[in-house]
Amino acid sequence: MVDPAESRIIELSKSLSDYIVRIRRDVHSYPELRYEEFRTAQLIEEELKSIGVETRRVAGTGVVGLIRGRGSKVVALRADMDALPIQEESEVPYKSRVPGKMHACGHDAHVAMLLGAAKVLSEVRDELRGTVKLIFQPAEEGGAGAKRIVEEGELEGVSAIWASRMG
Repeated sequence: MVDPAESRIIELSKSLSDYIVRIRRDVHSYPELRYEEFRTAQLIEEELKSIGVETRRVAGTGVVGLIRGRGSKVVALRADMDALPIQEESEVPYKSRVPGKMHACGHDAHVAMLLGAAKVLSEVRDELRGTVKLIFQPAEEGGAGAKRIVEEGELEGVSAIWASRMG
């Protein structure tokens, strides 16, 4: 038998397909290199705040969001944000609008998926047995963004972390 909470999460997730595609294409169109992710960070903050998630900036251009449930345990979900210094040659409507920069590693999808997860988790926050920390990491491509996040203490008290990985 499927748990009612699980069914709700599945239904909420299915309903976000268009949202996730829209966010991914937006981020893809405006790629930013390490520690230049200002537009991406602003988009993330606006999206999180619109669903009642508190946010703060980390590691310069990174963003952390907190979805507080019941309980003291903290788990984290992490997504990369930065693009690469590569010219996009595809001819899709959402291709990079920034010469010499593109999302070639899937970080645009990472951002979109984590924002989708944030929407689902914020809808079920009263059922969460702890806090979910959403970490949008800048400068994954050679900029030591993860190191800065750790040095700033963002993983203190986190009992587990999951991150998307492409490739």
